[in-house]
Amino acid sequence: MLVTESNKHKKNIFQKFDYTSFKEVPPPSDNSKETKKEIEYLRNIDLNKKFVQEKDDITGNFNHFLKTKGIDESKLLSILNNSSRIVILDLKNFYKRPRPFRLEPKLTDPMLKSTEGFAYPSGHSTLSNLLYLVLSKKYPKYKKELKKIKDNIVYSRQMAKAHYPSDIRFGEELAKSMCNYLIDNNLIG
Repeated sequence: MLVTESNKHKKNIFQKFDYTSFKEVPPPSDNSKETKKEIEYLRNIDLNKKFVQEKDDITGNFNHFLKTKGIDESKLLSILNNSSRIVILDLKNFYKRPRPFRLEPKLTDPMLKSTEGFAYPSGHSTLSNLLYLVLSKKYPKYKKELKKIKDNIVYSRQMAKAHYPSDIRFGEELAKSMCNYLIDNNLIG
C-alpha cells in the first residue's frame, strides 16, 4: 500500500477529507461523571517517564520497527503524519479540551512538548491508529507487532496523564475514517 505517484508530493492528502461530523461529537464536559471517572482511572496508572518518552515519537516507533524488517516507509509515514496533523489540530482547537493534568492538580504534568496543546482528540491515538491501519493492510504478516506499537503509544499517553480514555476513543474513530477516506479515494494503493 503506497501513496500513489500522483499524490505523494501533495502537501495534504486529507485536503478533501470531510470531517465535519467529528465536530458534532463533543467530549464529556469537565464536570461530568464520565470525566471524573476517567480522571480516577488515570490516577491509578503509574508514570514511567522513560516509557512515555520512548513512545512520544509516533512515526519514529513505527519506522524503527519497519527498518528492523528491512522496510523503509519513512516517506509514507511522513506524509500521513504531516497531513493528519492539520485535521487533528483543527479538531483540538475546535473543542479546546484541557489535558487531564491541567484539570486535576493531583495528576503530574510529564512536561513533554507534545503535551502543550489540547487533549481532544488524542493526536497520538489518531496517528498511531492511522499508521497501524495503513501498515497492517500493506504488511499483514506484521499486524500483531504493529498493533503492539500502536497500543504502547496510546497507553503511554494515558500514563502521561495527557489524555482521557474518551480522547483515545475519539482518535481511534477519526483514524478509521481517515483510513477509509484514503482507501475510498485511491490515495493509497
